[in-house]
Amino acid sequence: MALLDKIGHVLTADITKDFKLKKKNIEMDTPVSFVEHLKKRRSIYDLGKKVHFSQAYIAGLIQESVRCCPSAYNSQSTRIVVLFGDSHQQFWDIVKEVQRKNVAAHIFEGAALKVDQCADAFGTVLFYEDQQVIQQLQKKVPFSAEDFPVWSEQTSGMAQFAVWTSIADAGMGASLQHYNPHIDQAIANFLGINEHWLLRAQLVFGSVEGNAPEREEPEDQERFRIYT
Repeated sequence: MALLDKIGHVLTADITKDFKLKKKNIEMDTPVSFVEHLKKRRSIYDLGKKVHFSQAYIAGLIQESVRCCPSAYNSQSTRIVVLFGDSHQQFWDIVKEVQRKNVAAHIFEGAALKVDQCADAFGTVLFYEDQQVIQQLQKKVPFSAEDFPVWSEQTSGMAQFAVWTSIADAGMGASLQHYNPHIDQAIANFLGINEHWLLRAQLVFGSVEGNAPEREEPEDQERFRIYT
């Protein structure tokens, strides 16, 4: 109960009221474009706990990133849970136990190694979408009722991308995980999550302990069409 009370305090306290993001002024010959910042976001799986930012700074960075994201009809349906320390470790312990029950025994060892790799990181961001908000909008705008779940996924995706990019821009690494829906109920019980919140993704982050894996890019002509 003490841990849940502590977590509840962290989740409900807005620690950024007196918090301002500050960066040292760096003189550069040429300005860094927004696209250059986006390029820093890569999937880093070899993560550690050697992070030099405070938990308050990281939580504030995440909050500000989500606040800057657009949402259909200004729904603001994204809900965020940030896990540090013991709560981060216990989250991944629960994920491992769920995996043990759902993954075939002969491949569990490999699945457990991946979970342990996530646990080695500094923290985890859980991305939820508030289904009650979506349902209210469906009633308010019935002719778009079928579209709101899709727009909710887009809203969540933008929040995930924004937080991930902000973390990368701060010099940390991260990777996006999707252990939902198998872990949903166990995690909801552990953290006391609102029944209307639907888990969409888990972003694990920490110090960069290894390089991003090489990735293949499809040919531009397969991805883009430009008309004049």
